[in-house]
Amino acid sequence: MANSVSHGIETTVLRKFGINETYQLAMYLLDQYRGTILSCRYEIPPRLAAAASRTQLEETVKIAVVDTIMRHPMLQVGMMDVHSKTPSWIQLQSIDLTQHIQWLRPAEHDDVDHAVQEVFCTQLDDRFPDLSIKQPGWKITVIQQENAPIMEVLLTWNHPQFDAMGAKIFHEDLLEMLNADNGTERKGLDGDVLGLAKAPPLLPTPIEGLRRLPVDLKYLAKAFWEETRPRFLRRDVSWAAWCPIRPSPYRTQFRAFWVDNASLLAIQALCRQKKTTITGLLSGLALIAFSSHLDAAVAPAFQSSTIVDHRRNLPPAPPDAPWVLSDRAVSNYVTQCLHKWDTELVVRIRSKLRADAKEGRDLPADLERELWEVSARSRREITDKLEDGLRNDGVGLFKHVTDWQQTMKDMAKRTRQLSWLVTNIGVLDGNASTTRLSTTTATTTTTTRSPTGGGGDTKSGDAQRWSIGRAQFGLSTEVPAAAIVFSPVSVAGRGMCVGASWADCIIDVTLGERILADLERWLAQIARQS
Repeated sequence: MANSVSHGIETTVLRKFGINETYQLAMYLLDQYRGTILSCRYEIPPRLAAAASRTQLEETVKIAVVDTIMRHPMLQVGMMDVHSKTPSWIQLQSIDLTQHIQWLRPAEHDDVDHAVQEVFCTQLDDRFPDLSIKQPGWKITVIQQENAPIMEVLLTWNHPQFDAMGAKIFHEDLLEMLNADNGTERKGLDGDVLGLAKAPPLLPTPIEGLRRLPVDLKYLAKAFWEETRPRFLRRDVSWAAWCPIRPSPYRTQFRAFWVDNASLLAIQALCRQKKTTITGLLSGLALIAFSSHLDAAVAPAFQSSTIVDHRRNLPPAPPDAPWVLSDRAVSNYVTQCLHKWDTELVVRIRSKLRADAKEGRDLPADLERELWEVSARSRREITDKLEDGLRNDGVGLFKHVTDWQQTMKDMAKRTRQLSWLVTNIGVLDGNASTTRLSTTTATTTTTTRSPTGGGGDTKSGDAQRWSIGRAQFGLSTEVPAAAIVFSPVSVAGRGMCVGASWADCIIDVTLGERILADLERWLAQIARQS
């Protein structure tokens, strides 16, 4: 920790950016990435839903946000030296909540779902205010119609601040705080300005500070060769040469579809039977969809990637950590698992794609067998990645990068590697307990969460509790990354939403929509078979 002076004001530097944070910041500064959103539909208790309770509702939400901020220090900090090679997180004295909480109220006759989608898509491509204002890089937008018993809460954030699992934790903790509301004032809150403690907050340690990042010589040599070999020797046909990298004009296309809970349970049951997961299945379906819509001469093979959360591999949280458990940290703890789908496999898949399958029909039985084999393989590769921890992980190579902005500029001039990416943040608890009973000692930490969302004031009954009915997850275009990003998220007992995003300037809208329609139709087919 160190102090520096900026414009005559002493600033406390909490720590330097970690590898993941620096990489994400470089993309943001180069306009290769803009924002990520996790949106949840909250069901409001009747006592707060009426128009007459608007002031009380807004105050209740504000207090819950404040309590969530105080649990997670990464929501409290700003950035400094963002254009240098070593940016830092700095301590802030206060947070102006008017910059982080916005309420939108469509007219009663308006289509709320349409309004939500409009705001969602717009905010994906919005830039955050100048980083020099030294405010945290996140905001929530609340959309509620007059007298409506629901409200949509969009959490939009700048990825250096935290990853998507951190956003899921934010929503779950916000729900917990809403249900724990006791109506009291919060220390340090003066109107819409939250004063922060004078003592520096304890930030989660970057992943490279918690785990070793061993890189075998063979892995290092291969990576070095891929980086330095002449362009004419780059003949890996699995790279996404069909989708050239174009930094501008920057615009994200986002689409989504929903799977109801009964269908999702049926799909999950079949996945378990076939030794895979929803994530593995989506990757397998994407392989078939891309093989169907892209000609063999253009895309003879593919590479894809899955985002992997390493919180389960982290050591216990420090005894004084306000987030209590290592897997409840709002920070950046994800890496990628690469998958390569060779020419022989893709030829076999294409040979089994009947003409009617290409025209919007169900998958034939022999292609379904290929699907389950591919999906199981994808799941095995992810499991192996987790079991290996961070050995031979890209983050281990990233620690040798000294200038991330130049590195990302160079990447934007090369051939795209990935055709698609799946980033699944899993199942969100939409009935979080009103209390989190935490006992922390020097050696043990115990957290109790009611499995059914019980607890708290049972006199008011379940009708007076907050809950989450659905969620939607989306990412803005990442210029040098995958051509299409699939972003599924589920709410326990309420079904799943599958989002997809791509750059408008490189992928025809019709292609993106057809690929997503394939996934929706084939998931429905699988649900019917279970």
